[in-house]
Amino acid sequence: MKNIFSPVRVAFSIIVGATFTLLPLAANASMSQCPSGYFCVWSETNFKGGFQKFAATNSYRPITSGATQSYYNNRTKRTWLHQDAAGDGSYLCINPGGSNSNTSGWQEDAQAAYLATVTNC
Repeated sequence: MKNIFSPVRVAFSIIVGATFTLLPLAANASMSQCPSGYFCVWSETNFKGGFQKFAATNSYRPITSGATQSYYNNRTKRTWLHQDAAGDGSYLCINPGGSNSNTSGWQEDAQAAYLATVTNC
């Protein structure tokens, strides 16, 4: 029986494994990193920086990325962006497909998202 762990195969496995292991993930890629069915926020403008995505509906979800400099509602339902983690204070209704690459005012420090089950604002 032939040894399946020949030096060539072992070296190839190590090189290939290292290649896949060492490649950096595109954590701050762009708006395209927000999967269908999710509401996503980024801590920097132009959909860069810290990234957080939400899919759970009918509850306030805390935004923990530190800032909300850009967002994208890649859902078929509306999403509410809230100034306060409990839903108090100012709020903004975002229609399906809605996005903003450079927020301002209280939106920069929004602390919660509420994913509704109703389609439009």
